[in-house]
Amino acid sequence: MSKRPAGALAGIAMILILVAPAGAAPRSPEALSLLAGPRTAAPVHDVVLARPGAASARISATASTQRYPVNDGTSATVAIAVTAGCAAACEAADPQPIADFIGTLIHGYEIELLTVQLDTPFQLGLDCGFEAEACYYSGQNKMVISGESWTSIGGATREFVIAHEYGHHLAQHRESPAPFPVAIDWGPPRWASQERVCQGWRRGTLFPDEYGDHYYSHPGEAFAEAFAHNRFPQARVRWRWTGYLKPTAATFDAIREDALAPWQARRTLTIRSHFPSRGSAVHWLQTPLDGRLSLRPSGLRRRGYSVVLRSSNGRVLRTSRQGIGPQRRLDYTVCGQSRLGIAIKPTRRSAGAYKLQIQRP
Repeated sequence: MSKRPAGALAGIAMILILVAPAGAAPRSPEALSLLAGPRTAAPVHDVVLARPGAASARISATASTQRYPVNDGTSATVAIAVTAGCAAACEAADPQPIADFIGTLIHGYEIELLTVQLDTPFQLGLDCGFEAEACYYSGQNKMVISGESWTSIGGATREFVIAHEYGHHLAQHRESPAPFPVAIDWGPPRWASQERVCQGWRRGTLFPDEYGDHYYSHPGEAFAEAFAHNRFPQARVRWRWTGYLKPTAATFDAIREDALAPWQARRTLTIRSHFPSRGSAVHWLQTPLDGRLSLRPSGLRRRGYSVVLRSSNGRVLRTSRQGIGPQRRLDYTVCGQSRLGIAIKPTRRSAGAYKLQIQRP
């Protein structure tokens, strides 16, 4: 997760907020705009943090939290916390419309785990960084947004940014097939496979473990932005991420499937057949998702098996070399291959029945 050091500006800001009288009257709009902190010309929408710091904890301690129905046709609710400062000064801190909007996003069980905190612009700078428009605390299932309505220089409305943050929240509660990183960094499995995240990572063009200078090459951020574009397909928000991650109709289909039918575990397939009198037995396997593929042949006692894994064009991807015993398996990480050929034969000449157990993402 991204970890940002507290800068000098945040430190000064914390001193200001600590010395302010508890009962001070709300500041004028001009004063509030001065306290809002700087905004970049090409804004970074957000930052993902593991947990809040001391200053953020103090801000959260002032908040009043209630649950509100999301009105999606179910009984689902979302927790919304309004800080004391925002309750006094923010012009768009009404929780129910925010809950209603969140209910329009594609979602599953994770919606009940979410907390939305509404900050003043100044508090948002302390919580998220003064260059960010929002943030998501993965360790708390909490998004922090402004209690003011606005449209950024980049064209993103507050609702668009909320949708982006919800993309992080959804990914936080989706599984990634081994051996890939967590979905909040890598992207949920169907989206990540559709968008060739594994290939981009291997080429060194995507950076799931880094934010900072690689914010726009981070697949988890690209997923969250694509999730927002799925909700606002006509939004005039320029795509700033790697070009091949730009959303398409197939991308949106993958996002909806990741949201509504989460991937849970590898699928086990079993093939039962007989070896030919000469050569290898060959099977073709569809591999729609990236992740670890495992092959375990069995059936001939005290004999091993030679297994060769090939791409759809015949290139050898992996071979067992010395053979696989009945209690061993061959593992391979699928990375962009949608169809694989499996050639299997006993290490000693023999005909007979065999069983091939396959586990795929």
